[in-house]
Amino acid sequence: MTVCTSQLMITRHCEKEQKVKVDGGKVKTTDTTDFFGNRHCSKKGHARSEYISTLFADHPVQYKVPLDETENEALMKPQFSPPQKLYALSEARYKHQAKDHKNFREVETLTPTAIKFHLNIDQRFGVRDEGDLALEFFETLSKSVAESVDNALTTKKASNATEPYDAEESRDICDNGMVVVNWKHSRIPNLSAALGCGKEEGCPKKYHSKDFDTVWLLTFQYSIEVGNGSKKSNSRRHLKNSPTIVEGGWNISAQLVNEGFTYSD
Repeated sequence: MTVCTSQLMITRHCEKEQKVKVDGGKVKTTDTTDFFGNRHCSKKGHARSEYISTLFADHPVQYKVPLDETENEALMKPQFSPPQKLYALSEARYKHQAKDHKNFREVETLTPTAIKFHLNIDQRFGVRDEGDLALEFFETLSKSVAESVDNALTTKKASNATEPYDAEESRDICDNGMVVVNWKHSRIPNLSAALGCGKEEGCPKKYHSKDFDTVWLLTFQYSIEVGNGSKKSNSRRHLKNSPTIVEGGWNISAQLVNEGFTYSD
């Protein structure tokens, strides 16, 4: 039986390139920067950031892959549960490497979502800190799982195993909601690997450099098998039909979802 379900979404930062005219009237493509050389979202990138905030519903929903991949279904805007936690790659990128400029693209990508849901954006983690971010996520999730399993056993014990276990009730108790991470595209496979998602779970080895649309949606489910204690005992502490965990384990899977963003200048 599944006693916990949680999702983590990995998105790429907004577009950065803009076209500018140079001497001679030629058009040149360059990164969007400010006076100090700090890097920002382009006009298209800011439009994408606003669009991303509309992908999240105001109430919990379960994203499902369309049963029939028809053209209309493929173009439908996906809808996800409201986020409870937002992470963005540190604006300094590297903790111990001083640079003349900062990169604000990741935090700018999540800013409209943060405003919509009244959330702070956690920017403590930089490049090569993917393992630390994953560790924090799993620590939070593990605490929720422990509470959910305890509740599942208490419910089972109280009912003396006469009623089926309500997995949906347990999921509501354990569910951490949606966690959203906005990251540098070349490091997204590193992040997914730190979260336990590889090729077998559905996470590709590469996030293509020209792709800004694909969301990696990771689903974490914890399941246990509960059996009824049937051995006789002379101890007064022994409770007949008391639940016993036979086995527990995680299942991690990933779906690649297209944001459905379109833009015309």
